[in-house]
Amino acid sequence: MTSPTLLNRLHYTADELACRFSNGKVELFTRLGKMVLPQGCWGHGPAHAEIEPTVYLTFDDGPDPHTTPALLDLLEEQDLKATFFLVGKNCRKHPELVKRIHDGGHTLGNHTFHHLWLPGLPTGIINAEIVGTNKIIEDITGTTPHVFRPPFGVMDHRAARCLKENDMTPVYWGSAPEDWSTPGSHRVVRRVMWKITDGSLIVLHEGEHVAEQTIEAASEIISRTRSLGYQFSKVKLRA
Repeated sequence: MTSPTLLNRLHYTADELACRFSNGKVELFTRLGKMVLPQGCWGHGPAHAEIEPTVYLTFDDGPDPHTTPALLDLLEEQDLKATFFLVGKNCRKHPELVKRIHDGGHTLGNHTFHHLWLPGLPTGIINAEIVGTNKIIEDITGTTPHVFRPPFGVMDHRAARCLKENDMTPVYWGSAPEDWSTPGSHRVVRRVMWKITDGSLIVLHEGEHVAEQTIEAASEIISRTRSLGYQFSKVKLRA
């Protein structure tokens, strides 16, 4: 019979291997992305010596009633600002959440209107996906996003041209724990903490299917990251 201690050890080892595999895969895609994707932000460089090391907490796919209110409550409680890359169709459904994000002092980013694979779309639809989302956010908040995260992390030169014409900067990823696959909050936290460096862009997702995981992971990431001496900030970029 296998002892409980051995079972725990085997479980931990399997969990660690899965974490290493996920981070290794993301690191590979990051290296490829930096070579082939249009120029954009992959994270901020190390801060000046007199400034605390800083990381950037970002949330994709909102606003969503299952996650956004709880995340905003958490961020207010922890007195920190984050960046929300919003999907236009969700903004149209939940304008009150868009306004609450804005009123909380967070950065609002554009994540297209329908969250489609941009390289497979005609140029006119790419432009409509970006500009249409900007228009909805501006109508709700009076401000226009200047940061953009492409769906699935991928875009081409046509999207880059549209962003330049609209005074926007693409923001990619740094620490991406593949939370959309619902590995569980403890695995999300472990994957993020292994990749934490000064200037890291942490990518988490909103939505009903990841709601509990995202909220728990965000809380734990904030606690652990601060214990390591990091501060949090929102993405503030202009093209």
